Amino acid sequence: MATLKNILLPALRGHMGDWVYYTCLVPFDEIASRVTYAKEVHRDEALSKMIQRSLEGKRAEHIADYLANTKEHFFNSLVLAIYDGHPEWLEVGQFKASGKRLAEELSEQGRETMGFISLSGAEKIFAVDGQHRLAGIKRAVGNKVNFEDERVPVVFISHVETQRQRTRRLFTTLNKTARPVKKLDIIALDEDDTMAITARRLVETNPWFKSPKIAVISSESLPVSNDVSLTTIANLYDVLKQIFKYRAGKGADEMLRFYRPTDSELEKYYGYALKYFRAIAETFPEVGELFDSSQPTTVTQIYRNTDGGHFLFRPVGLHVFTSVAIDFARYHSIPLDNAVRALRNMPTDLGSRPYRGVIWDPLRHRMILTGRRLLRDILKHMSGLTDDPAKVREAYARALGTDAAVRLPGLIDVNIG
Repeated sequence: MATLKNILLPALRGHMGDWVYYTCLVPFDEIASRVTYAKEVHRDEALSKMIQRSLEGKRAEHIADYLANTKEHFFNSLVLAIYDGHPEWLEVGQFKASGKRLAEELSEQGRETMGFISLSGAEKIFAVDGQHRLAGIKRAVGNKVNFEDERVPVVFISHVETQRQRTRRLFTTLNKTARPVKKLDIIALDEDDTMAITARRLVETNPWFKSPKIAVISSESLPVSNDVSLTTIANLYDVLKQIFKYRAGKGADEMLRFYRPTDSELEKYYGYALKYFRAIAETFPEVGELFDSSQPTTVTQIYRNTDGGHFLFRPVGLHVFTSVAIDFARYHSIPLDNAVRALRNMPTDLGSRPYRGVIWDPLRHRMILTGRRLLRDILKHMSGLTDDPAKVREAYARALGTDAAVRLPGLIDVNIG
């Protein structure tokens, strides 16, 4: 490892609780060369290696790709602990401002807060919060990504070798209290996520999807009281993810979620979404009736009611049908919209087979959300896509609560031409 040189970092000093901390701006390459992982808070070598293995995997690769390929990349602050060496705090002093010494213009508190941290290179520094971001930075720098004069915001805290338990507690507190970004927040705000961008555009500009036809609510499920919407914006997002992954030919969704496509490519994704939903509207006229209606409540109350109604007027039904249509298109090597039309004879009444007892409870008049996977298997069987109907039949019998032989619904007539 190359010898690290002394660096001077602009900083603000503060305290919170019984921690003294320093907020600094640090070049990417200095982060990569000076900072290690929080394995330092464990004496056990196996624990340390486990931490490092978990950090240097696919997530680090995704973050490195994000830094390399996303012009608008940005991170929130890393929390770094320093021990050993001789870091030095230098308060502001002889700086000039408008002909006067800056120190004369500042309060005593200001002078104590503003300054520089001097790092000699002998310090040991590890990430207490932001370890995956650190791993991504290390990989990106190792891949020769040019960050020019970019800086990473960091918060330095002091760590004493004899106080490992104190630092471990801070590490777990910061990571336990962190929360993943909610899906609704992603849909509302994310400017890189292809599904979020498309879902917003559909709801904001297309009369087929404008509220209240799509419920813009925090729940992924439709409330019982909702008698107007086809589905929720979260379910729309999930359906878009399914069809966009199919269009991109990807099993994973990282590129769709983290890397904003060009405007022309976004336009193609938007057109692909419209083409898919247009096929659904043409194949299942009930959905088309809602899309075209200026009084959606009068339509939805017919097709979603206490008897169940139309399976596509339920988020689970729309999601499962999309999955089956994609499998059908892939199996027959046909466009997705053609696969939708080929499945026009799929039964739609939730009160009948195959939905009754699988995703619809006729006694309680409510959905059975645990039946999603079984419904997908049954609909695939009905579409001629299942290799093991006996296994599906057994699961179907269990769902219906019987040990007797149960006959699966028959194959539907499909027209691939």
